[in-house]
Amino acid sequence: MKLKYRVIPQGAADGAVPLNWAFIDKKDICSAGLTDLEACKVVGKDFGDDCAAVNIMDMDAITVTSDGIIANGAVVGVASVDHGMINKEFGYLNISEIPFSQKMLDEESHMKLWLTDFYKGRKLFRGPSTEDRGDRTSHNENMTMTGRIANNNCGSEVMNMVEMTEILAPFFGQYEIMTDGEVIIGVAGPVVSVGIGMIVSERHGRIFGGNNLGAYRAGMTAHNSGVYAKTVKRDYPAIAAPKSVLAEYTLRAFDIGLVAGKDIGCSPAVLCLAKAYGKPIAYENITARAWIELESVGITKEFLQSPSKVMTREEVIANADSIIPGMEDAKKYAVSDICEIRYAEI
Repeated sequence: MKLKYRVIPQGAADGAVPLNWAFIDKKDICSAGLTDLEACKVVGKDFGDDCAAVNIMDMDAITVTSDGIIANGAVVGVASVDHGMINKEFGYLNISEIPFSQKMLDEESHMKLWLTDFYKGRKLFRGPSTEDRGDRTSHNENMTMTGRIANNNCGSEVMNMVEMTEILAPFFGQYEIMTDGEVIIGVAGPVVSVGIGMIVSERHGRIFGGNNLGAYRAGMTAHNSGVYAKTVKRDYPAIAAPKSVLAEYTLRAFDIGLVAGKDIGCSPAVLCLAKAYGKPIAYENITARAWIELESVGITKEFLQSPSKVMTREEVIANADSIIPGMEDAKKYAVSDICEIRYAEI
């Protein structure tokens, strides 16, 4: 029996991808009769003496982006593999299912999207519970490590710590990989950087959360790096979905009345989409520190409040490339042109 998995190999996308990144569909793991950890070990062995990050994907579930936008699909486990091994203590991390509750909706307004027909009844995975985190300390940011490879922030950025290379993959890009869609690959640039204004308040979030609800909230910035925020990861390659995909999912939040900077994040993408779509922005809820970072990449209050034509939903999606800032020297690829389907012996 063999286990099917996908890999964006080192050197893919005209050399832009600096390391191997493997993705396993949860359905294929179940069909093979394996646990998630066993599946990661099978993939690790298949790489031989090479190394890779591994994400386990449940395409029937949902997750939440750093902006607080619900997305189809979810990362439900992450691993780092090197020389066929997974570190026993911190090489694998289970991403916990989070049950639906009215309390969650009351405390985390962005989760009202879960009630819509797009997502109702689907399982939610964001980050690990306290039990699944185990002995990992709070600064670990939900990371796995084995040998050369670290898989960070619940499978959204991975590093080769020996070669000092890193690549980012916002979740919508991962969804495109799993569904044989299209991705744009380029340099993150200062706007994407370390996720300016991309934060909401939630328990067991992809990066932050735990049981400390409210430590980070919409309108804040996670890094508090001032004008230097835009420099932290500006040179890293990134795999993202086409901007029209990001627009579609973000507009779903606006369509049910969620407000940028209050219910969902105040990232440049969200704020620019709100302006184009004629939706309110909670200016008073955006912190001074967040404004410093936003203004450093040209997202000023004056720009956001300046008169402009309000677009329809269809117009926003069609013009997403010009509305949403971010990514430099980006090129669009069919996933089938950069992703390999492999079968590992069990």
